[in-house]
Amino acid sequence: MKLNLSKINFGVMISMGIVFFLFTSCEKIKKATAIDVKYDLPDSYFTLDSVSLLKAEKLLYSETFTANIDSILSANGGSLQNVSFYQVRLSVVSPTWVTFNWLTSARATITPQGGSPIEIATTTNVNSIARSVDFDIKNLNVASSVNGPFVLNIYGDLSGPIPVNSVQMLLESGIKISVSPL
Repeated sequence: MKLNLSKINFGVMISMGIVFFLFTSCEKIKKATAIDVKYDLPDSYFTLDSVSLLKAEKLLYSETFTANIDSILSANGGSLQNVSFYQVRLSVVSPTWVTFNWLTSARATITPQGGSPIEIATTTNVNSIARSVDFDIKNLNVASSVNGPFVLNIYGDLSGPIPVNSVQMLLESGIKISVSPL
């Protein structure tokens, strides 16, 4: 009788272990099977005027974008796991000799329609001889903020005016949508 009771206890313990493993692994399985769909926002060319750029943080760029997360989900199937930015890059286009010697740091925010600004990326200690700067992207799930119209703003902390009357800039950005087939 003792032997049968031990076998039953052992069986119950094994069953509980399997159930515990399955329930704790569901999230891991969803993450392991998720696919990332990259969605590049349109490249944005804009001009900065040096007259308006004094030493202080200034709004360098602002644009409204619209992303339809639902259509991307239906095209790829599955359920939404995460939406985050994967790229924010600011570059000098022309004149070709202008560098970022006038920019010390910058930050990017998004503002969903009717919502508050959310800082998504920053860059500090901008290389003064660089013509492009890649922002450090924050690990944030912005799914509810970018499903529909949202405003992307770039702010710069300036060390002085740009060395010409105007400079043409390029902003490249994109979001990554993680979709789980489960």
